[in-house]
Amino acid sequence: GSRTCGVPSMRRAVSLMRSSSALLLFGLFAESWAFLSPPGASLLRNAGGIGRAACISKGRVRAGPLRLKAATTEQIIKSCPTGMEEELRFLMRESDCPTVTGLRVVILGPPCSGKSQLAPILAQKYGIEEISIYDLAGDVTDTDDPRVEKAIEELCDSSRRGKGFVLHGYPMNIAQAKEMEKRGFAVDLVIELMRSEDEANQWRAGRVVDSDTGLVYHKLLLEPPEGATTRLVEKKSNTEVAFQTTLQSYIQNAEQLRSFYASELTQIDSSLNRGVVDVLRDATVVLDGICTIDFSPAAARDFAEAGLDTTLEAQAEMYRFIKGAKAGIKTGGLVSHVMGLNAYDLADFIPFSVAGEPVGWLRQGFAQLLEESQRKTKIKAFTIQWPVCDLDGGLHAGQVDIHESLADVSLEERSETIHSLIKWMWEEGLIRGWRGEMQSVSQTFNSAPVLNLERGAVPYFGVASYGVHVNIFTVNDAGSINVWVAKRAKDKPTYPGLLDQCVAGGQPADLGLQENVEKECIEEATISASLAACAMPAGAVAYMYETRKGMSPKTLFCYDLVVPESFVPVNSDGEVEEFYKIPLMEVVESISQHPEEWKPNSALVALDFAIRKGAISPDTEPDYLDIVKKLRGCK
Repeated sequence: GSRTCGVPSMRRAVSLMRSSSALLLFGLFAESWAFLSPPGASLLRNAGGIGRAACISKGRVRAGPLRLKAATTEQIIKSCPTGMEEELRFLMRESDCPTVTGLRVVILGPPCSGKSQLAPILAQKYGIEEISIYDLAGDVTDTDDPRVEKAIEELCDSSRRGKGFVLHGYPMNIAQAKEMEKRGFAVDLVIELMRSEDEANQWRAGRVVDSDTGLVYHKLLLEPPEGATTRLVEKKSNTEVAFQTTLQSYIQNAEQLRSFYASELTQIDSSLNRGVVDVLRDATVVLDGICTIDFSPAAARDFAEAGLDTTLEAQAEMYRFIKGAKAGIKTGGLVSHVMGLNAYDLADFIPFSVAGEPVGWLRQGFAQLLEESQRKTKIKAFTIQWPVCDLDGGLHAGQVDIHESLADVSLEERSETIHSLIKWMWEEGLIRGWRGEMQSVSQTFNSAPVLNLERGAVPYFGVASYGVHVNIFTVNDAGSINVWVAKRAKDKPTYPGLLDQCVAGGQPADLGLQENVEKECIEEATISASLAACAMPAGAVAYMYETRKGMSPKTLFCYDLVVPESFVPVNSDGEVEEFYKIPLMEVVESISQHPEEWKPNSALVALDFAIRKGAISPDTEPDYLDIVKKLRGCK
């Protein structure tokens, strides 16, 4: 794809299309975020909008200190163009989901990309706090400014434990992101706004702020409501020099931040030709994936009364779902993706054991949180031995084990004690992503469980998890293979809109592998029980990689299921947007050219299948042996 502001175009685009009137909307958020739109849609080129906005003269704008305040919903709606108020009001309805009270969102992006437009809307809708870099450090432009270094103290205040926020303009670099994580302020979603340098600079040149509401306008492109013009001020960072300094700093740090937040990142095109109705709807699709969207009859009536279509099909822009097909296999493209899921450094980790049996790895920072939590709660759950150097200079890695009082008790009692500590840490905001279900922990797949652990805490303890993936395919009379591929629903909390196997799922402790495969086939693709029983085991893919939470060792048991040419999968659990039948070679080409379009581990399963079926050949793929080894977790 194209590149804007020196960073790649969106990795995960939620592309929704509305009516021409919505696409031509010009209002408060002409600077705002965006998604793909039909060619030719241009808000800033709306003659009516420019005519109205041109009445703001330079003489009516004063320079001065910036006082950012939270705009109310009514203030935002009153700034919307006539005729669009009700639709915007509908989209800004507060979420009634209790889980969003602790929702933590970070908005990244180059300067003047729309961060300060998106943040207050999300804060109002989801009932969480808006925090900007200006709140934390003032009107700064340099990441080395001492005020930026002190911003972490302001952000990670104890009063914010367990509470949600939408944070924009911070973190500015990987060190700050890691420090937030270390202090227990992990985030649930990261939105990166993508805008070209030219358009960002165009907005900068005329950007002004309402000192009373914090809402942003433009001298030529966006008219403030009546009575606001006397309150307009310019940011001190609004100069060309400050803009370029901040932009270059962002470009230098963006790639590391993307890697750090890879599993939470959604990129949104915030070009100047976008409108608030389309963009706000699309942004909330991602956030509502964390909190189940209400698709009840009552909600459907609300949508209908607002004149909105409830079907994704009616809103969806035509999307070329499999990028890179027919483009050939990119040299190094396959092995680089496989290596990316086998990337880790154990230097910052401590082995985790249960009664002496090694089962996982903990980040040292998380081990510190465990120690502090035990001290505060008086719960004796773990014994922590920190890494030390001996007299000969050798390093002992240390160890985290269950407390000695739990060594000889039952599995249930041990798990209950540890669960009480983990739940307290979740309530304090030290652990994110609570699932409310338990996962058994064992030394190997077939060994007896030694601990039952809350599934949301599994990534922090670096214990192995297992799953099943089913390759569903057809073979025609000529021997050509076509693979059924699923595109994940846009409201999925993880990897929304990415490509996946048609059938995949975690491995529960109370089911056998074949039994789980057949259950998932029926639930996810409406495959008959008799056909699902024909799925055959075909090996396993193993990998281990570092995440912001900890180490993630996984093993996926691969199954193959040949289906008739007439077969068409049907999703029944709402987690798939659409199924596609694709030639196997095009699947390989797509992964090689655009691996970002795939759920990462699903791409590994597809590559393993392609190797077994001869679509990847050792005669033509120079990295063949490396790919084969790394698909089995060999670093």
